[in-house]
Amino acid sequence: YAIDAGDSVVAPGFKGLLKRACAIGRRRPDLTDGTLKTYEADLNRRLDRIMAQVPTHPAGLKLMRIIKKVRRHLFVFVRNRELSATNNGSERALRPCAVYRKITNGFRSEWGAALYANIRSVVETA
Repeated sequence: YAIDAGDSVVAPGFKGLLKRACAIGRRRPDLTDGTLKTYEADLNRRLDRIMAQVPTHPAGLKLMRIIKKVRRHLFVFVRNRELSATNNGSERALRPCAVYRKITNGFRSEWGAALYANIRSVVETA
């Protein structure tokens, strides 16, 4: 969104950094722990350079604020092999709920929606 809104300072570099991080995540099974630590340090150095820039667009400022809030969580998947680099698994888990909502045109009651959410939660985590 920040790129589309007009930020040309922070967002393009951050997009490239995330692409690089995801590429490392895909190669993770073939890499040693020492190599992963090196890559993580490199990603953090690159992020430091991006964060040192001064955005000129409000979307860039907002993106920087968000990055500062979540920074310590951005590259956890690099050192923790049990975590995925993307949220594709979560997206796939949500798909049945979205399809159900579209087919039925939503729920008629709050308790029905809550019940369905609870059932899906149990099914997805079982």
